[in-house]
Amino acid sequence: MNLRQLRTLVAIAERGSFTAAGNAVGLSHSAISLHVKALEEDLGIALVDRSQRPPRLTPRGAALVEQARRMAALEDEIRALGSDQALAGSLAVGVVPTEMVHLLPPALARLRALHPKLAIRVRTGLSSELAQMVRGAELDVAVATRPDIAPEGLVLHDIAREPLVVIAPGDATEKTDAELIAAHPFIWFSRKTWAGQQIERLLHGRGLRPTEAMEVDSLEAIESLVAHGLGVSVVPERPGARPGAPLAATLRRLPFGNPQAARHLALIERDRNPKARLAAALHAQLVAVAEAG
Repeated sequence: MNLRQLRTLVAIAERGSFTAAGNAVGLSHSAISLHVKALEEDLGIALVDRSQRPPRLTPRGAALVEQARRMAALEDEIRALGSDQALAGSLAVGVVPTEMVHLLPPALARLRALHPKLAIRVRTGLSSELAQMVRGAELDVAVATRPDIAPEGLVLHDIAREPLVVIAPGDATEKTDAELIAAHPFIWFSRKTWAGQQIERLLHGRGLRPTEAMEVDSLEAIESLVAHGLGVSVVPERPGARPGAPLAATLRRLPFGNPQAARHLALIERDRNPKARLAAALHAQLVAVAEAG
């Protein structure tokens, strides 16, 4: 077994036939067949069902493809260690949904432009869930709300400070953030999130007990609910997400707290992360996008 044979199997899975796979990796049809046969003899299992036309991977063949992709990505990362310029390999990124529109996509686009051989996989989730997945090596990094204390085994790299604001309907007449919260039904940003829990602590710390109306896990949905006069809320101002949509532009926005409180975003990675170079490259682009925003 060697890596070239494994890459051949991946090409068959991705291209759908021996001929197309050969064109992709620069081998003849007969050479592709020899690679597959060598793998099958080495493992003692059938990887391809040759009774079908074109031949199809067996379930065990498909399972091996997933492992082969990981090994090929690892080889790319090892080779990239010898280069100070281009990065290669794969990076599994977790991100909280609030940063999936305005922050992460432009950062990934900038990263891909600089390092076109870098493969990126993205998964969304709550900050606490993503941190656990980074710790368990299911993800390489995560973009999430920064906790007050770094969880054991994890390292935090600051990305941006997102000021917290009270948003209210445009016709609300109250003059202060506390008056707005006291006078209107309150729409919580989900308290399953670290940001929602932070907002709840800050409200209670100021002795504010809002009248709960709803609890929502989407900032865009909260803005729409507030714009339609259904209550007020406390939300973070995200980089690049200043009001632009017609509904959002009608909202009143007041700083929450004096001094103004904020949510902090961070890139979370494992201590001694084997993909630290890739994580650092992503972090640099996230910071650049946040500052531009």
